[in-house]
Amino acid sequence: MTLRTLALSSTSALLLALGTTSVLADPAAGDPYTQNPTPQERAQTQQLNAQAAGTAQQSATDVQTQTDANQAQYRQQQDQYQADQDRYQAQKDRYLDERAEYNFDRSHPSTWWRDRYERATLNGFYEIPSAELVDLRVVREDGFVLGRIHDVHRRPDGRIWEVRVVFRNGDSGWVKARDLRYDVDNRLVFTDLSYPEIREIERNS
Repeated sequence: MTLRTLALSSTSALLLALGTTSVLADPAAGDPYTQNPTPQERAQTQQLNAQAAGTAQQSATDVQTQTDANQAQYRQQQDQYQADQDRYQAQKDRYLDERAEYNFDRSHPSTWWRDRYERATLNGFYEIPSAELVDLRVVREDGFVLGRIHDVHRRPDGRIWEVRVVFRNGDSGWVKARDLRYDVDNRLVFTDLSYPEIREIERNS
């Protein structure tokens, strides 16, 4: 090999090595860790972000839908419970109506009861001693027995304000003195409260 050929070969090898080094050192020549994403990479990133936002929105929608469904189910259960309570109360009222005939005092005719009711005192009831009233029967003018007096509540001036009656079904309630009158001779306490009014007192006591 001549000196000329050797020199050319060395020069070519040097140029090749320099070219390779330049390519490896260029940060823009295909470096996978470059800080400058390509348009394709930016488009892919935007697509992933859009997909993530859509997934989050769908999750929030699903949660709200389930919440609305739970609330609707709860309201339906509450409505059903109230309907059951109303049905139970109606059945109870019918039962009491059916039993009512067994609570009449039939030892006297109906005319006797109406007469005693008319003669019973209203104003005098306010001054009756408590011991005399406790355990007396409370009846209607038709002889229907409501229950018995269990306690007496007086106003500061000593006049009777109301009495607590234990009704035939075991419930008790306070009945105002203005709704009562007293038959002194037969020791009976009368009232002109209607059956619905009596039941209302039972429920609210």
